[in-house]
Amino acid sequence: MNLREQADHSRPDFPVGTPFWEDPSFRTLLERCPKLTALTVYLPSDLKTIVFDGQTDIQAVQSSYKDHGYGYLFYALTRVLRPIRCVEFGVLQGFSLLSVAAALRDNRGGNIQGFDLFEDYPYQHENEADVLDRIKACGLQNWAQAYRADAFQMHESFDNLDYLHVDISNNGDTYRRVFEHWASKVRQVIILEGGSDDRDQVEWMIKYEKPPIVPVIHDIRRTNPDWTIATLEPFPSLTVAMRSDALTG
Repeated sequence: MNLREQADHSRPDFPVGTPFWEDPSFRTLLERCPKLTALTVYLPSDLKTIVFDGQTDIQAVQSSYKDHGYGYLFYALTRVLRPIRCVEFGVLQGFSLLSVAAALRDNRGGNIQGFDLFEDYPYQHENEADVLDRIKACGLQNWAQAYRADAFQMHESFDNLDYLHVDISNNGDTYRRVFEHWASKVRQVIILEGGSDDRDQVEWMIKYEKPPIVPVIHDIRRTNPDWTIATLEPFPSLTVAMRSDALTG
C-alpha cells in the first residue's frame, strides 16, 4: 500500500487546475490572518503564469500540490513573512522545498533544510541523491539542503525556527506531535498537509484506522490560543497555523 498516494478527491465544482485562491477557504484564511492579504500580489489569474525565476523547472517536479497551485502559496508565504530559518519534513521530490528556496533567494536571505527518510521509507519515496541533484540543477544549493532523518526525532536538534512545513503521511497524531514539539519553537508559521474532511477520508486513513485530522485541529485551537489556524480546502488541503505575534509585525 502506497501511504502517500493521493486519491482523486476533486470536487465537481472545483476541478484540478482551479487555483486554491478561488476557494472560499482562502478568504477565510485572509479574514483570520489579515497580514496575509499581501499574498495576493504573488497569486496570478491562472496556474500557467510564471511569477519567479526558475518556476518552470520547479513545476516539472512531481507533486499533488500542483493540482491547485499550492506552489504559489509556498513561494508567496516566504516572500511575505521573510523567514530566515526554515525546515521541511517530508521532502519527496522536493517541490515545496524548491518553491520556498526560490523565495529565499529572491528575499536575499534565509535557508531551508529538508528532512526525509528517502530510501528508508517503505512506501513511495525519492532517492536522496536525486533530490540533492535537483536542488543543484535549480541553482538553489545556497538556500536549500536535504538530509536523511526521522522527522519525529528532529525537534531536539532545533531551538527555534521561523517556518515549518510537515508532510509525512499526516494524520491526527502527527498534528498533535507537531504542536507538542514545535509550537514553542516556531516563531512565524507552521504548514501541515491535510486538514479537510476530504483528506480525512483517503483510503489509507480509513484502512489503517488513522485518527482524523479535523477534530484535532479543533483541539489545537482550544489549547493554543496564541496560534491562528485555517485550512485551505482544495485537495490534498493545507493547514496554515500562524503565531499571533507574527501577524502584527
